[in-house]
Amino acid sequence: MKFSTESIEKIEKVLVAELGQQIETGEIKAEELEQALRNGLQEIGRNSYGKMLSILDQQEHDIRSDCECGQKGKRVSQREAQVLSVFGWSTYQRSYYQCECGCRWFALDKEHNLRAGQATRGMSCLLGLAEVTVSFEEASRQIQQYLQVEVCANTIRQETQRIGQKQATREQKLFEQSQDMVYLQERERQPQGPKRMYGSIDGAFVPLEEEWKEAKTVSWYQVGSRYGKEDFHAQEIAYYTSMEPAETFGDLLWGTGVHHQADRFPELIFVCDGATWIWKLVTHYFPNAVQIVDWYHACQYLHAVADELSHSEKENWLTEMKTCLWEGKIEDIIQECRSLFKQVGRPAERLISYYTNNLERMQYADFRSKDYFIGSGTVESACKQIVTMRLKRSGARWTHQGAALTAKARTAWLSDSWHSVTQLPLAS
Repeated sequence: MKFSTESIEKIEKVLVAELGQQIETGEIKAEELEQALRNGLQEIGRNSYGKMLSILDQQEHDIRSDCECGQKGKRVSQREAQVLSVFGWSTYQRSYYQCECGCRWFALDKEHNLRAGQATRGMSCLLGLAEVTVSFEEASRQIQQYLQVEVCANTIRQETQRIGQKQATREQKLFEQSQDMVYLQERERQPQGPKRMYGSIDGAFVPLEEEWKEAKTVSWYQVGSRYGKEDFHAQEIAYYTSMEPAETFGDLLWGTGVHHQADRFPELIFVCDGATWIWKLVTHYFPNAVQIVDWYHACQYLHAVADELSHSEKENWLTEMKTCLWEGKIEDIIQECRSLFKQVGRPAERLISYYTNNLERMQYADFRSKDYFIGSGTVESACKQIVTMRLKRSGARWTHQGAALTAKARTAWLSDSWHSVTQLPLAS
């Protein structure tokens, strides 16, 4: 929407005249002019928004009186309400309808996704955005500082969880879509995209009120170079998180995978750590996918063994073993650690078990020859940003629902899908 030049000029004249007079009379000082102008514009926005909603309420009563039962409802009264907009609390009038079938409704609220006493869609988006980056309390302070609107931490918590619920609803629809044979058949008739798709899965624990619960995350992405250079990195990343058990997480994995057409790529590569539950899910849902243990996780086991060696032999041993790992000589490393078992103990035992169980997933020489990405830093970073940076703040204790929905809201932000998610209809 654009205002005409004439309309803008009229508003400007009124503001300039008003503030100019206040400067002349000494009511405001020149250095206070910027803030005074902002306050005036904010008040205009707050009042105008409420009045425009009231005008909308007066339109098309006949259409709005249509009840879901097919009968005409009756407008019985007009009631005052407030909503929290980006300008602050705006007051408006809304018509109340009743039908003989017993239905009752505020048509304006329904049509424009308004909720009396709560935030508008635009404000909800801003409140959630503040919260997914900082604590509820800090988000409240930032909103007051930036927008000059007082919003309590609890309101911000509610709006964030509503956005998280929108993301959850979206994910459920993706799963339902993945079970729709008509959709799947139509999809098969569409041309395939690029050659290669990646997936990574990881988990991180969240402090709940009575226990720690694992938040599981899957990331879908492609790998490309930046600016034509040999600087390969993940692109078009989409994150999805759940705090449900692994079996339920499998629905999210499959539904989002189908949405991103992971099952249709000529090559689907999963790069993850060695957790058993992860590879069980990958094998079940995507049996033809290439499975790769993250290079950096594999190296961590070598470092743990090296830390038990003497200082004089540690560096050379680690360099030699990493060379073997890089070349895919996993059995040589296992044999070497068996010879060190008495000297090293538990770290060697853990490495032997890990490498033995993931032998085929650690053929790095073969993977590199095919130009496969061998690091799961994408999902590792997601877990840190979703869980560690937001949900594991010092002293934090969450309800299961609060943590789950906040995590989902944060994935929408990190996946660059914030706008599409927040623009979904508000939950009732």
